[in-house]
Amino acid sequence: MVPGGTIDLGSVADRPAGAAEPDLPRRPPFAGCVVVLALVFLVLGGSLRPVPPLTETVSRLAGAGSSYAVVGDRLYLVRRAGTQTWSLAAIGLPAGEELWTAPYAPTGERIVRIDTAGPVLLVSGGEATGRIRRTDAYESATGHLLWSMPEELVIDADANTGYASSADPPRLRALDLTTGRQLWSAEPGERFTFAAVGGAAPVAGRIPPRVAPESEANAVGGGEGGATVAAGSTGSGAGGSGRLALFVRSGRVELRDARSGTVLRRNSPLGAGALPLSGLSAGGGLVLWFTEHGGTGLVGLDPVTLDVRWRMPYDIDGGGLGRCLALVCVSSHGDVLALDPVSGRLRWRARDASYLVEARGRLVALGPVPGGLGPVRTVDPDTGDEVADLRGWRTGARGDPVVIRIPVGGTDTVIALLDARSGVLRPLGSAPEVLLACQSGANAIVCRTATGELRIWAVRPER
Repeated sequence: MVPGGTIDLGSVADRPAGAAEPDLPRRPPFAGCVVVLALVFLVLGGSLRPVPPLTETVSRLAGAGSSYAVVGDRLYLVRRAGTQTWSLAAIGLPAGEELWTAPYAPTGERIVRIDTAGPVLLVSGGEATGRIRRTDAYESATGHLLWSMPEELVIDADANTGYASSADPPRLRALDLTTGRQLWSAEPGERFTFAAVGGAAPVAGRIPPRVAPESEANAVGGGEGGATVAAGSTGSGAGGSGRLALFVRSGRVELRDARSGTVLRRNSPLGAGALPLSGLSAGGGLVLWFTEHGGTGLVGLDPVTLDVRWRMPYDIDGGGLGRCLALVCVSSHGDVLALDPVSGRLRWRARDASYLVEARGRLVALGPVPGGLGPVRTVDPDTGDEVADLRGWRTGARGDPVVIRIPVGGTDTVIALLDARSGVLRPLGSAPEVLLACQSGANAIVCRTATGELRIWAVRPER
């Protein structure tokens, strides 16, 4: 025996010539691997344990009543800076470091929507009901205020254009998102609705601007005090070519250049007696919802020629219509119908649903739940079939895949994400307290506690 507890088997040169190799005991290869791994685990002190999906980085942030929105790898936070002043802070995620702070003029002290257009950050503020009263544009890198206006803008980030509308007289103005400068103005003479043609994000407006029903707002986090609806696009903001479809109440449809306002094509596809209600662009088609002789219907238009591709009656209820990824969804008699925007063909039906909302590539059905309206399931965008049961879970901001649930009789809050590819629930962990609502970004989750403060977790990517 030599120091260190090893056994000296002698040198090969010490063996007699011609002597056979010593008959050493053989250990099965697998057993040897197990021993080696066990020794490594002991040496590393158990450091090979799996990393949890959630790692808390900030336990307390802001204060009660603060409004916030998570977009990508940033948290935007409106908080009180004095007795009569407020500030907007950009906070990096998941570490929680403050990137910049800028003055903010409160309008109901709530962020309703966030849009990005290249280097420009657009903050839409307003009331708890979701009604926007003000738009502020900042340099996203520095927080420098570029311009402000005391009204709502409908944002087309790909065309670097925002649209402001008024009802008396009916008027539509287009503004450059970088400078706030007016590009053009139109007065159709009658009430109208409009929709940007093409683009990754749905862009549409109506006179007067649509206010989400209270039940819908509550279902997507609108009833949670400081919770926000963070939406928008990550368009280039370069002011490329874009088109706008203008639907005038008399039935006239105009296709305009987004930047110049030039009328590219004009048509009256509905005929006498039909009044347009709202329209949208999806899946290579332009779809208009109209009313005629006491009923409602849909018409599909070619987005280049404005020719009618299809037309059929649809009894549409209070849920209206919206974009479901590449399809158009219509709320009708307690179900949601998914239509092909090019052919008008019914692709599938989501039964017992009031609305369908997009959540980063997935569809979430909202329907009747105890206490009102809430998420009931995720929906396969190809078939309309249920993917995951969401009853008992609560969604956060519109379009956000994070959901939370407080088990019956429990005090912890379970946090999960909807998988972007499959739509199934991916449990992340739980917080040892009641959380009111959460929002997710590229690599973090931010939640508001029952005391009004915010907590931040880093999220380990799914492998």
